[in-house]
Amino acid sequence: MSPFIISADGTLVSMSPAVKPGHHETSLEEARQHARVDEEGHVYSLSSDGGEEKYVGQYPGATEDEALQYFTRKFDDLYNRVLLLKARAAAGADSAKSLRESSATLRTELDEGVWAGDISGLAAVLDETDSQITQQAEQEKQASEEAVAEHLAVRERIVAEAEQIADADASTQHWKNAQARMNELFAAWKAEQKKPPRLSKSQEDPYWKRFRAARTTFDKNRRAFFSQRDRDHAEVKKVKEELIARAEELQNSTEYGPTTKAYHRLMDEWKAAGRGARKTDDAQWARFRAAQDVFFAARDAANAEIDAEYAENLKVKEQILEELEKLMPFESPEQVRDQYHVLLGRWDEAGKVPRGDIRRMEVAIKRIQDAFREAEDRHWQRTDPETEARANSMLTQLDETIAELQTELGAAQKAGDDTRIKAAEEALEARRSWREMLVKNAD
Repeated sequence: MSPFIISADGTLVSMSPAVKPGHHETSLEEARQHARVDEEGHVYSLSSDGGEEKYVGQYPGATEDEALQYFTRKFDDLYNRVLLLKARAAAGADSAKSLRESSATLRTELDEGVWAGDISGLAAVLDETDSQITQQAEQEKQASEEAVAEHLAVRERIVAEAEQIADADASTQHWKNAQARMNELFAAWKAEQKKPPRLSKSQEDPYWKRFRAARTTFDKNRRAFFSQRDRDHAEVKKVKEELIARAEELQNSTEYGPTTKAYHRLMDEWKAAGRGARKTDDAQWARFRAAQDVFFAARDAANAEIDAEYAENLKVKEQILEELEKLMPFESPEQVRDQYHVLLGRWDEAGKVPRGDIRRMEVAIKRIQDAFREAEDRHWQRTDPETEARANSMLTQLDETIAELQTELGAAQKAGDDTRIKAAEEALEARRSWREMLVKNAD
């Protein structure tokens, strides 16, 4: 069977290869078996089962053979048309529907006419041809069902993707790309409708209703999203206009500390307001930033003047730091205490330093103050009378314990008791280490 194509009525038919029909020609000998001619040239069809003769026609003024040949040529013409139909069926040259219609016409012509020829043989050829046509019809039906199934599968893929796009989260949907894809899906749907075989209304309607609903949902969500976005943008614009007004009110302030904090709060509010329409938002940001720039430029200029004034203070404090560091590491804080406090007084009197050096100078002076405080704490612990008394009491107790352990060790050595010797030695070592630590701390 040749490849299938789609006919004008939407059914699948095979392509038309070259048709090579057979040829039938009734000989005189065969003609005499199926017909006879009387003396007047009347021709009669003979029944193959010996039944009643049927009148075919008359060919006057001719011989018997000429009369037979005249009417067998008519029969052969019908026979050859049947053979042509059989060849067309075998080659798949037409649709089964067209072949079946042709077969029905030929069979009617055969049944209703009276012929001089092998009628039963021709009927058998028609039967065989009808069988071929039936097989082709079944193949066409199967191919058509497969094509319809494929069309339905394509519809399902189109609808499923449209539904997925329609159901996407509106807040994360890329609407421009989604709209373009929806348009592509609609174009694909229309292209599928033009492809044969055409689907019936009952086959296509369920998919179309889903597709239409998905497109409707998508359009509804898109309109709602952009409508809400327009409202949000309007609200953002309103809030930022208020922030711009407040920023412009502050731009000429000379209260640099509080105003700087105020601008920081305005910036936090600006960020919290969110993004508006891009063009509007960019224009508003330029105005907001311009107001800040006026203030911060003035503040920076003022700070530069102040830093220039404080530069001399910085030199004084750096010199004081050098003098303080020479007193370190404060091994005897009581000897340098007066000098230390004098230098701290000079530090306070020196005044402020440039803003960029504040942190560095604070860290440096704190390091020296912490070192002096720790040194004084150590000195106090060494010279505190109560601490000394406690240390002396503990030294006395340790000396007594050490003497007892030495006696115990001597007795154990004399007795040769290794266990007692080891225990006494370990105890002595621990007490002696403790005593050394107490003496060192007391010093």
